[in-house]
Amino acid sequence: MVASKFRSSKAFITFVVCVAMLTDMFLANLILPVLPYALSERVGLAQKDVQRWNSVLLASFGGAQMLGSLFLGWIGDKSPSRQTPFVIGLVILGISTLCFALGTTIYILLLARLLQGLSSAVVFTIGSALLVDIIGNDGMGKASGYTSMSITIGVLLGPVAGGFIYNHEGYFAVFLPAFAFIVLDIALRFTVIVEKRTFESPVESPNLTSSVDVTGNTGDGRGLVGDTSESDRNGNFHGSQRNTETEPLLPKVQPRSGSSLILLSSPRFLVAVVCLFTVNSFTTGFNGVLPVYVHDIFGFNATKSAWLFLILALPALLSPISGALIDRFGTKLPAAGGLLLLTPTLVLLRLIHPGVTSPFVKLGLLMSLIGSSVTLLNPAFIKEISSAVHEIEQASPGIFGPYGANAQAYGLLSCAFAGGSMVGPLYAGFIRDRFGWPVMSLVMGFLSFILLILTLFITGHGLCKNHKLLTLSKNRNGERDNGEECGGFD
Repeated sequence: MVASKFRSSKAFITFVVCVAMLTDMFLANLILPVLPYALSERVGLAQKDVQRWNSVLLASFGGAQMLGSLFLGWIGDKSPSRQTPFVIGLVILGISTLCFALGTTIYILLLARLLQGLSSAVVFTIGSALLVDIIGNDGMGKASGYTSMSITIGVLLGPVAGGFIYNHEGYFAVFLPAFAFIVLDIALRFTVIVEKRTFESPVESPNLTSSVDVTGNTGDGRGLVGDTSESDRNGNFHGSQRNTETEPLLPKVQPRSGSSLILLSSPRFLVAVVCLFTVNSFTTGFNGVLPVYVHDIFGFNATKSAWLFLILALPALLSPISGALIDRFGTKLPAAGGLLLLTPTLVLLRLIHPGVTSPFVKLGLLMSLIGSSVTLLNPAFIKEISSAVHEIEQASPGIFGPYGANAQAYGLLSCAFAGGSMVGPLYAGFIRDRFGWPVMSLVMGFLSFILLILTLFITGHGLCKNHKLLTLSKNRNGERDNGEECGGFD
């Protein structure tokens, strides 16, 4: 009884999801320093073709993650159990690792990288949805802090372990820690107990039946996002306060197809996805630009470049603390604070020019500030995703069907992360090559400023107290209603 209770506890399930994300990121990055050598020595590519195929393999991971996230989000919300697709993702990861270890053709390695991207989509989409199911929206800030920390550890350890083991023990030895992580992950995923999801049908009223379209209008005249003036500081929705005894609190809403469209019609959800996409494009943009820039301008070697990336990533180890603050104070203040720190820091990067003194120290300081801001932003917007879904479901119970839309929500989030990873190096490299490093920093700073404005007015219901929503809807008498009031400052 005690063991069964522990295996189904929130703490253990959170631990299992964190280990799954760490394993996924560790394996995805373990192969990175080894890929060029695998292409030339095992596949036998000419040296002139190695760079092209290395880029193709890196991009294929993001492409598979993007497409897989959308499909798996839909599958995850149709399945009564999160555990089944979660375990299938681990099987896919094991197959991809075997393909990397044994493959000697470019097509096998390409298949392996595609499977890695698909596995990453499973882990992030289903794992995050599982956390929302078990922990609930109120605790997602701290939970997303732990997952962010786990992802960072995997990203940091993967390339270091891959390069070190390859240099000292050879190609096949690289995959020994990979299979060790997979065995640990198998044990944990089969140990955890996840109850099948059961949802009560929304209350059906003989007086009122409504339906909701993707623009957020209900047939009874209430917008998809109701009066949020009584929302708490965490952005949790409490529903409209205008109900009377003749108007039921939970009208029946017919489930609609196209849950992703309904989610994207929510300003809160859309802003969170856009912010995560853009912020991730900043950090991955540095991956493609920073090593080349500091080598060309200051003559930094690979070790110094690696230290800069380590400084950028280390603040993420404090993500559980920032997540706890987000659960305590809501999403708006941490998100706005993170962007308020990020915006001027990105602009200040333009001061790292050829004539600057102590470039490593100054660049390291700026990297630490960027990493600290991202440590606030990622958990805040990840929780904002679950808050937006919660808000829609509270306003229109049953709109997403019997199992909700958490997996599809985090599928879109995973897609945004993958898209940012693909786009970031491309636009950062293009701007730096075409217009220079100072212009690149200004463009990033401007984009961050736009995100700050969106966050202030929309995240956590926004600042627009007493401001009427633009959406007009018909009330039960067929008359036009002026819509609901937007929530006040959280």
